[in-house]
Amino acid sequence: MSQTAARPLQRPAARRASAPAPRSLRVVAPPAADGNGLFIALCVALVLGGFVGVLVLNTAMAKGSYTMRDLQRRSDQLTDTQDDLRHALDRVSGPGPLAREARALGMVPATTAAFLRLSDGKVLGVASKAKADSRFSVVTESSSGARPAPATPTGTPAASPATTGTATPPDPKTAATTSPTPSR
Repeated sequence: MSQTAARPLQRPAARRASAPAPRSLRVVAPPAADGNGLFIALCVALVLGGFVGVLVLNTAMAKGSYTMRDLQRRSDQLTDTQDDLRHALDRVSGPGPLAREARALGMVPATTAAFLRLSDGKVLGVASKAKADSRFSVVTESSSGARPAPATPTGTPAASPATTGTATPPDPKTAATTSPTPSR
């Protein structure tokens, strides 16, 4: 075999001349972010607005709580006053005080009764003029809630702890000043 020496192959010069010259590197600025600042400002404003809204709502609820407490106290006071007035009305509108006031005004109990029928206006029964009766007494329930004893044949109630009243009519001048005050 024959030996041949290898020699380097040369490239044509025309190719080298047509190759572009190397470019120099330069720093390029990042692109400008136009909407980022506005979006961040909007988010911060929304968060701050939410905090302010929660603060205002919490303050209003606390104020409402104080107002409700004051109104509840006032309602309790008015309820107590109403109860006191009802008890005072019950004390003066019972049968005992009513009979004392009627006596003080000169009224006497009726011995007979007459009724008026509203459908036709007819008077049922015969009423007679009442006369002062010194045996008149008022029967009321005691504070224990016991019922009064039945009346005796003479028209006066039997003696029992549930009866109160007087055997003689009180003096009209002293009835209002000496009337017993019921205890609570």
